Amino acid sequence: MMSGAVFGYRGLVREVVRRLTAENFLGKKPRVIATGGYAKLIAQNLPEIEAVPPNLTLEGLRIVANRNIRSKTVS
Repeated sequence: MMSGAVFGYRGLVREVVRRLTAENFLGKKPRVIATGGYAKLIAQNLPEIEAVPPNLTLEGLRIVANRNIRSKTVS
């Protein structure tokens, strides 16, 4: 079951990246970054995925929170 899930998601990611690249990037290679709980596992052996930053979502939330705090104190 686990192998099927991992290989299935890898195939899904590969196909989505292939189609998005063909439709939106006109032959250029997009930067693909994986996030989420199983991102590291899914990203293995997928050359399409450039990076798997473990705290990307948390960093994004921190940045948004800091901007919201600053904008309220400036008003």
